[in-house]
Amino acid sequence: MSDPFAVNVNQPTLDEAELLDTPVIAMPLVASKPRHVRFARHVSNILSPAAVSVPLILSVAFYRAGSILSALVYTAVTLFFLSLGPFGYICLGVRLGKLSDVDVSKRSERVGPFIFGLLSIALGWFALIRLHGPDALIAVLAITALSGLVMMAITLWWKISLHTSSLAGAITILTALYGVLMLPLFALVVLVSWSRVVLRRHTLAQTIAGSLAGIILTALFLKLRGW
Repeated sequence: MSDPFAVNVNQPTLDEAELLDTPVIAMPLVASKPRHVRFARHVSNILSPAAVSVPLILSVAFYRAGSILSALVYTAVTLFFLSLGPFGYICLGVRLGKLSDVDVSKRSERVGPFIFGLLSIALGWFALIRLHGPDALIAVLAITALSGLVMMAITLWWKISLHTSSLAGAITILTALYGVLMLPLFALVVLVSWSRVVLRRHTLAQTIAGSLAGIILTALFLKLRGW
């Protein structure tokens, strides 16, 4: 699943109180943030679930594609239901004041976006089947739905990292398709884990749990499909 959350670079870094879903009074910034914090924000944005979904879906769509045009069409359809629709829902929620930010930082606010995202993925899965889309893309949507259900259940009581889960799952899929050449990409999981801890969006345990969940759930699904 993808879960299309991005960090709002205009907001102050969350402190430990927000990890516990307690209100925090925003204070005006009196000095620029340290360089490593600014770098962590860029990493978190670039490796967010929504951003990662674009190269993932393109790579899967072009895997043994019949033609460039068909691969692009299937990419557009998949990204619409996987990322664009859910991200639009979140942006609307922020605009209406229903969600605190586009990163959906508060754990208590995540159930609605999860449910909408799962429904959107289900529609995308049905659309690809009707369009006779590639089995690999259909499998990606199924994996994302499975991971989304598990992440939603865990989120009800613990703020597991969706950034690390999505990225680790995506790299696992690419490794299954393109081989061991993709293995070095797992270094990015370490990098995004570092960024989420530095930004105080998650604890180290939450990022590690997200990574392991993404890898294990994806690997099990692919194993059952005989990949």
